[in-house]
Amino acid sequence: MMKKIFVTFFVALFTMGVSMAQDLGQATELFNNAGMTLQEGNESAALDLFQKAMDMALQLGEEGTAIVTECKTVIPQLMLKLGKDMIRDGNIDDAIVKIKKAAEKATEYENEGVFLEANDLLGQLKINQLMGVANDLLTAREYAEAYEAYKDVIAVDPNNANAYFRMGQAANAADNTDAAEEAFLKAKELDESIADNVDRQLSTVFIKKAVACQRAKDLKGAMENAQRSIEFSDNANAQKIVGLSALGLKQNTVAAEALKAYLAMSPDARDRVQIVYQLGTALIGAGQTGEACGYFKEIAQDPKWGEAARYQITVLKCK
Repeated sequence: MMKKIFVTFFVALFTMGVSMAQDLGQATELFNNAGMTLQEGNESAALDLFQKAMDMALQLGEEGTAIVTECKTVIPQLMLKLGKDMIRDGNIDDAIVKIKKAAEKATEYENEGVFLEANDLLGQLKINQLMGVANDLLTAREYAEAYEAYKDVIAVDPNNANAYFRMGQAANAADNTDAAEEAFLKAKELDESIADNVDRQLSTVFIKKAVACQRAKDLKGAMENAQRSIEFSDNANAQKIVGLSALGLKQNTVAAEALKAYLAMSPDARDRVQIVYQLGTALIGAGQTGEACGYFKEIAQDPKWGEAARYQITVLKCK
């Protein structure tokens, strides 16, 4: 009786060993097939095979450890690769889903490298999506809405110089010049390579501020903002505003220098003759009557301003 029980137990053990060996063989075959499928470029099918190989190897305990370890390395990497391919193909929504799954799988399998890369990608995709929304609003000339949308980008990526620059453009177009100034200055702080472009934008911001001051009869504000515009990028409009505002404030030397600069930058300006006359009056106020005479003589025969110029020539006793 004891001999019969022993034989039965031995047969059971032998049968279990053969079965486990067969399962390990099948898991190994699945793993190898997955590798070949991956080499052939069919990554999605390879992913399925690696997952099946691991599921089978997990049932084998210690015997399946090597296959499980390899699969835990490959599966998250492959999922991440598929997500990247979707990004390349422009399939962003599906890419986000796939990369999130890769991050989850990497966490489950303790694959820190894939987890970190997946999270970085997800963050960048979110930024890109938010930037896309904001850029579309800017293109559609919905400037106030675009400004708020760029705020959303910056909330996620506070060092995004491009977002600050475009926020400045949106604010400037919406006549929110203070917000535009702040955004452009931050963009310049974050990325010195765009300094020249930012300075040109800031120059237009301060021109707008100067014009607003002109309309409000604030000559001092107009002059100061126009001077700031020149600091960022010299331009004829700002020089003209400085010149006329300074003339009104009786800062004649400042006015004369600015009006000369305006004429040099805009030799064919429609208001050239008028500006020449105003330059002459600024020079008189600055005590430079000899130079003033030269400008008055230049326009003495003008149909509109000639009479006033000739009067000044007479008063100044120009030679």
